[in-house]
Amino acid sequence: MDKQRRPADTFQVGDLVHLAGGRTVTVRVIDRGASGRLTVNPGDADQLDGHAWEWAEVTRPAPPA
Repeated sequence: MDKQRRPADTFQVGDLVHLAGGRTVTVRVIDRGASGRLTVNPGDADQLDGHAWEWAEVTRPAPPA
């Protein structure tokens, strides 16, 4: 599982988003809103807010064999 730069609108449940400082967030829920708003894990302590056109470093688990 290599880190790749991906636009936020391609996030999938199960992705691991790498943040500054070495912290990571596992995508469990994605809420796509008006005007390109995107919220990952809404209401949780690890909530991320942004826009669909923003990019992030993401590790995507391999599909089950």
